[in-house]
Amino acid sequence: MDEHSHELPPLRQRIEEAYLHEFRAEGRPPVSVYRLCQGLGITEREFFGEYSSLEAVERQWWRGVMDKVIHSVESGPEWQEFSARQRMLAFMFGFAEASLDHRSLLFLRLGQVMPIKPVPEWTALEERYEEFVNGILMHGRNRGEIMARGPLSSTYPKVLRLLLRSVVAFHLKDDSPKFERTDAFIEKSVTVLFDLMGRQALDSGFDLMRFLLPGGLKRA
Repeated sequence: MDEHSHELPPLRQRIEEAYLHEFRAEGRPPVSVYRLCQGLGITEREFFGEYSSLEAVERQWWRGVMDKVIHSVESGPEWQEFSARQRMLAFMFGFAEASLDHRSLLFLRLGQVMPIKPVPEWTALEERYEEFVNGILMHGRNRGEIMARGPLSSTYPKVLRLLLRSVVAFHLKDDSPKFERTDAFIEKSVTVLFDLMGRQALDSGFDLMRFLLPGGLKRA
């Protein structure tokens, strides 16, 4: 690969920054590789030396966001002592906090999308997330925190993937001070899911439904 001037960041970073800048400023991704290359003063060959397509730029960027959040929570001093439930809570709080740095991109990409609808640009992020939650699930099984329930157990990673999308959807609609309702939603949702995977869920399920009713935060 050709070397670049010391005054310029690596080409891959320049491409990523140009893509994200146009997405934020115009409300849509760049329309073509050619246009993006023109703005950067590079050739298409140089672009394709870094990425296979425009879509790959965004996919890999979201994957990087996930990698950073996972690295941050796993590096915490109490991570090794956390239960599976505590690890999931730490991650969800960390992801919600990190999303404030790119909230406009979340709105553009996921703001009008139902949590169950696939988002191609999130495939790499969700693959990395699923690897991460599989580790949490194994940790929970080893500690007796998560029960084996035959074929139902195989659905747990998908349920936790839906949890991530649901947290993002809730967060994007949250207008409470300091997004305190998002924090409450995370705590109650994780409690319900880990009770379902554990021994019982009736009380925590009722608590979540009560929270989601109008004025629920005041009663929580």
